[in-house]
Amino acid sequence: MNSRENAKRLEEHNSVSDRFAAKARLNLNDLLKRRSAEKQVDKKTNLIIISSATAIALVVLLILSL
Repeated sequence: MNSRENAKRLEEHNSVSDRFAAKARLNLNDLLKRRSAEKQVDKKTNLIIISSATAIALVVLLILSL
């Protein structure tokens, strides 16, 4: 019985350590590519926000000038 308990504990320990050992290492190139893609999306978003704010300001000025 004791050997079965030891085997069971060893198996549980191995499964826990395998779970944490299976993580892949971070690749710096992938992170840099992802950041570059995020910057492009941010630039597009900022351009849309600025152009929308400018268009609204022009409409308000046109309405006030009439």
